[in-house]
Amino acid sequence: MTFMTKPPQILIVEDEILIAMDLEDMVAEMGGTAVASAHNIQTAIKLAESIEADAAILDVDVAGQLVFPVADILAARGIPFLFNTGHSAEDILKARYKSAPICRKPTLPRQLKSALQNLLASREGNPDSNGAIPA
Repeated sequence: MTFMTKPPQILIVEDEILIAMDLEDMVAEMGGTAVASAHNIQTAIKLAESIEADAAILDVDVAGQLVFPVADILAARGIPFLFNTGHSAEDILKARYKSAPICRKPTLPRQLKSALQNLLASREGNPDSNGAIPA
């Protein structure tokens, strides 16, 4: 497997600070970099519009607001994302964002790693040279 020359850059959108820190740690342990974290929708929208990221981890309910505007921006920019959520509306997520994996909180590190590897592979378009976080 060929890896990217730089660690995968991951945007994290999570309003619970401890969960965000845990996600940042998990990404780092997998060989990636949490390029930015947003704890509210306004910041997340600004980051989604401007940041260079390889993928994103999105909570669905961010301080009482749905993350859909952020997901829409990322989708338009071709930045793959997954949902890391305790939100119960899984059918809505699957209908609106068919290709976005859903990780249920509390997320197991291996589940998150697998989902991120798949996202990075989809961005590169070649699963054999995906630049994914090493297994």
